[in-house]
Amino acid sequence: QLYLTSHKPVLRFAAVRLLSKVATTQPLAVTTCNIDLESLISDPNRNIATLAITTLLKTGSEFSIDRLLKQINTFISDIADEFKIVVIDAMKLLCVKFPHKHNVLLSFLSDALRDEGGYDFKKSIVDAIIKIIETISQAKEEGLMHLCEFIEDCEFTLLSQRVLHLLGQLGPTTTNPHKYIRYIYNRVILETPAVRAASVSALAKFA
Repeated sequence: QLYLTSHKPVLRFAAVRLLSKVATTQPLAVTTCNIDLESLISDPNRNIATLAITTLLKTGSEFSIDRLLKQINTFISDIADEFKIVVIDAMKLLCVKFPHKHNVLLSFLSDALRDEGGYDFKKSIVDAIIKIIETISQAKEEGLMHLCEFIEDCEFTLLSQRVLHLLGQLGPTTTNPHKYIRYIYNRVILETPAVRAASVSALAKFA
């Protein structure tokens, strides 16, 4: 905890990274550091600020979620994918801890899908949305719609195939299955052979 207030960035980074890992499994043990972590949100080193916020997300209450997500939204596009994935992993924990906050979490994840990033980053977001869909039944249709919008402009074949498979699996069980068909059909027309095949397979599930 003493290192959180060190004047040396490397020590602050090491301390907050360790606390972030501990908070994943033992959040109560880290709550005594929350005041110091709050002060790191404005740290000029964005990686330190990111780890501080994600640690606070793991240890804080549901009332702090909106504020912390707004703060991290201001600079998430400036940090490396490695740290973006740390943020997304925190979302997975939050959806289990505070299921009724799924609207806020899905909105954040949807915005993150529109950001620049590599395969691993986008895969972590898709994983998080699918986890929310599987964990919280009320979030299924909203989550599926966010994934539909994602595959409209997705550069990763494997992720498109995965989403299409999920749409074929869950789409027909929703209250209005037809709203997903347009997104799937577009992939039949516009995509590579591998994605077209996945689209046709998904469409067959709606027949």
